[in-house]
Amino acid sequence: MSKTTEIQTAKPTGDLVLQEIWRTKDALSASYGHDVDRLFDESRERQERSGHPVVNLQTKRRKT
Repeated sequence: MSKTTEIQTAKPTGDLVLQEIWRTKDALSASYGHDVDRLFDESRERQERSGHPVVNLQTKRRKT
């Protein structure tokens, strides 16, 4: 058995999950022309339209 085959067969099933996450991330990024600013602008707009409360952890710091 070659070293490559050993590595391929020894992969945990979690790798399949990570591969799917990466495929989804790449597709989402490509849909916005790999422009992070466009992606976040759209995300903020969707957030506002949702009507759900948004938690801002920066403003909720505990005083020590």
